[in-house]
Amino acid sequence: MTRSPRAVVLVTAALLATAFAVTPAYADDPGLNCALTATGSLSVSPSPVVYGQNAQVNWGADGVGCGPDDALRITGPGFDPATDLFPVGGGSRPVFITSTGTVTWNLTVIDLSSDTGFSRNLASVTIPVTGVTVVPNVLGDSQTQASQALSAAGYVVGQVNTVVDCDNVGRVSRQSPSAGTPLVHGSPVALTIGTRPPRPRVCQ
Repeated sequence: MTRSPRAVVLVTAALLATAFAVTPAYADDPGLNCALTATGSLSVSPSPVVYGQNAQVNWGADGVGCGPDDALRITGPGFDPATDLFPVGGGSRPVFITSTGTVTWNLTVIDLSSDTGFSRNLASVTIPVTGVTVVPNVLGDSQTQASQALSAAGYVVGQVNTVVDCDNVGRVSRQSPSAGTPLVHGSPVALTIGTRPPRPRVCQ
């Protein structure tokens, strides 16, 4: 049976539509293909992490057709999402813990192709922080007493200044950081020691 030209055009259009319907829209876009199919894992040790110490962040990811058009982004302590991009695969990094409460890391795969910019979260982990240390209260202490208290708490005396303070002559009038502030062991604490006013002024 001979088909009319119009029928041939319609059949051809139908075949093309079917072909596009069964072919994934990203089949010719390896970057997007990887981002859509990738799976990943993320772990941190030790767990819980310890304040003022290193933790090890480990990650891994894989997908279909992953290559230079794809990257992994990790957000969380020890990572800069603006600059830290990693090839799709595995890796690890030591990070120093200075946060309190809980800390969270996220692993995201990114299609770097200019036509999509697609990204998808692959894994996330939230871990509590233990061993948080805080600055002791040394207000009103002599400089010697303050130095001893700070040393016992794991800190050192930082810059020492003076200020006219008739209520705290020879004693700590101010401290920085203030008492109760979380601070990593070994960090300095600045002190301000009270003094009498210069003559002819006197303390009342």
